[in-house]
Amino acid sequence: MFLSRFIKSVYRLQQTSRQAVPFTFRLALRQPVFCHKYCSEEKLPNTELKSNHHVALTEDVIKTLTGGDPDLIKRLKLAEFEYEVSKQEGARTPSELTLQHWKELLTLSSTSKRKKYLVFLFKIEMTKLNRKNKKDEQKVKREAEKEVEKLKDNSGEHIDYGLGKNTICLKIYESKVDHFHNTKMLRASMFDLPVVYDLSYDQDMTPQEQKNAAKQLVLSLVANREHDHPFPLQFCNVNFNGPVMKHLVKLVPSLYNSDFPINISPKSYLDIFPRDKLIYLTPHCQNEMTHFDPDSVYIVGCLVDKGESKAHSLAKAKRENIQMAKLPLDRYLSFGGGSGKSLTLNAMINILLELKTHGDWTKALQFVPRRKIRELLQLTEVSRMKYPKKSMESRKQVIGDLDELLFSDVPRRTDVRGSKSHLSDRRKTSLYDD
Repeated sequence: MFLSRFIKSVYRLQQTSRQAVPFTFRLALRQPVFCHKYCSEEKLPNTELKSNHHVALTEDVIKTLTGGDPDLIKRLKLAEFEYEVSKQEGARTPSELTLQHWKELLTLSSTSKRKKYLVFLFKIEMTKLNRKNKKDEQKVKREAEKEVEKLKDNSGEHIDYGLGKNTICLKIYESKVDHFHNTKMLRASMFDLPVVYDLSYDQDMTPQEQKNAAKQLVLSLVANREHDHPFPLQFCNVNFNGPVMKHLVKLVPSLYNSDFPINISPKSYLDIFPRDKLIYLTPHCQNEMTHFDPDSVYIVGCLVDKGESKAHSLAKAKRENIQMAKLPLDRYLSFGGGSGKSLTLNAMINILLELKTHGDWTKALQFVPRRKIRELLQLTEVSRMKYPKKSMESRKQVIGDLDELLFSDVPRRTDVRGSKSHLSDRRKTSLYDD
């Protein structure tokens, strides 16, 4: 009796949750809340999503790609002719090209480069087609397995649920998890000050560093979303046509959606926040950060420099007369020589999240990569010293031992004195014998 009442109560709770939970999430996401009173309420639309659509080279498309330049029109016509010829010959070419592909072909000057690019696009298209075919095969296989299971006699089992052998427990979908994380960020935007990412360093990075910056921004978004107490994030000085934003949109296609919980603005942070609340985090200044201030807005420069670390963020903060601070890395860690003290963007957001939650520097600095710390470097050096390389003397000794074993009766050509003495000894012994 008690068990049946319990099952009925659980079923009623599930039915109410099915009706109430999606409504509350939709209500929260339809009304975007912007972080504090200083955050930007702008959300620019994505105007370059059409570049991913397959297009044909009409007059309007040619005009938009070339701008009426006769040299570019000639190169584009040549690229179109080469594409059609290779397609007719059955070469490895993609079935259709997008606007972005035509732009890339327009930048390539030689025929060989264009052919290589078409082969590259063909490989990508075949990879996507193979994945689709595998999914279709797996779907057919699953349906066949279900039909076989229906024909089996399952009378011996204890309980057989009818809807795909489902249980009374509700399944948590990924969309619900996303709504949950987005709701946390929307709640944080109402009460907390944001962390600002300064995206004004596109011209100071190489193309590979720009790609790495976009990847690190994605990792920062994921780490911040999944934290129990996330920051509201604000992107400032954004160039929507810049390389970093283009790579970021490819990695996060829903970035420009109205319900995405990030504020993106082309304005400077000086136009959005008061100057006295801003603190620029740069490793090149002298002022160390002692604690996390919840009433301050921390700025992280979106700059990835694999080579020589240049003080671009320090110069910008001085030029704009903003407070600066650096993490107390030397006080809590011992860095190895030449490893550099510039941290990744996702490491910075993890450190700030830990400081905001617990305020403990030892826990926060655990997100510094272990390869940069001197203790681990010393351990690797000790492990290398266990098996040192043989010196020249040991090598000579080994060579000498081999000579004695193999060529004991044969004089060495290089040792002229030894060969002469050996011959003189033989002559002396022959005279005494006579």
